[in-house]
Amino acid sequence: MRYLLAVVVVFFATIAALKSLKPFAQALSLQDIPRGRKQHKEPTPVIGGIGVVFAFIAVVFGFRYASALHPSFWVAALFLFIVGVLDDMREFSSKIKFIAQAMAALLMMFWGHVRLVDLGNLFGYGDVALGPWGVVITIIGVMGVVNAFNMIDGIDGLCGTQSIVPLLVFAVVSMVEGNTALAGVLVILIVAIIGFLSLNLRTRDGRHAVVFLGDAGSLFLGFVIAWISIQVSDSTNRIVKPAAVLWFLAIPLCDTVAVMLRRILHKQSPFKADRTHIHHVLQDLGFDVPVIVKILFFASLSFAVFGMVAILMMHIPDSILFCLFLLLFITYYFVKHVMFVSLHKKSLKVIKTIY
Repeated sequence: MRYLLAVVVVFFATIAALKSLKPFAQALSLQDIPRGRKQHKEPTPVIGGIGVVFAFIAVVFGFRYASALHPSFWVAALFLFIVGVLDDMREFSSKIKFIAQAMAALLMMFWGHVRLVDLGNLFGYGDVALGPWGVVITIIGVMGVVNAFNMIDGIDGLCGTQSIVPLLVFAVVSMVEGNTALAGVLVILIVAIIGFLSLNLRTRDGRHAVVFLGDAGSLFLGFVIAWISIQVSDSTNRIVKPAAVLWFLAIPLCDTVAVMLRRILHKQSPFKADRTHIHHVLQDLGFDVPVIVKILFFASLSFAVFGMVAILMMHIPDSILFCLFLLLFITYYFVKHVMFVSLHKKSLKVIKTIY
């Protein structure tokens, strides 16, 4: 009953926080002004992350569920959140955000004692022990996950819906393993995100997002997911195989790696902004935003469910799970390449029609 009350409270608290903050967005320089590649037509408040985090933390601490996670989690997550808020106000360089993410990862490892010790039995010859490289790999892993969710925040509702998938899977797995406290915290965060999505999702009747998530939200959610991913797959207290975690984060990870790889192959900076993410490609192919969000949500959910069934029921070996994920990524990259070729041909046809 207490959990149910917390869930109800966080939903309405998130909406209340967002509506209360909205009138102050312009004064606080928390507005996204339409320009360049941006598709919205009017200045939109970038306060979604602030509303979600405020409501989530208020309810978790108010209902005394904060002990489910180490104190270092709250310090590191709030640190990244503050960096995100300042970035939404002033737009930091990528370098500053990377340094902040690395610092959060160091807090996680050396205060929270959450780090990657091994990668599981990825190749079928025993666990891949990381030794002293564990620190470096953990930092890279945290930065990879955080930036995957930061980079996929490109259309209304996408980052929020993509975040719900791994959080939901981790909540289910935690519940199955008897860690109801962690499951409860994750469910509270999921409902806070749903509260935000009620004002962020684009509808088929033409209503656009009332608020955006912003870097404050995407960095915070990305870090939460990174922390939980490593915590549940840590060899000292492992409840999820590291290879299975890849399936829980399939779409954001595959898209980020595919985009960066394509940029490198075209001799561009891997961090250069462009319209080569999967949601941009689908838009250019004629799909509207609500349909794209649904397609990618159910794709992510399908991959995550497969990963969960693989570890809880089918007991598929790490090596096979990892090989299947590599096959998924190769297929993903190839399909996107076919889409790019299709778009290129479509553009040439339009040009020939004009001239």
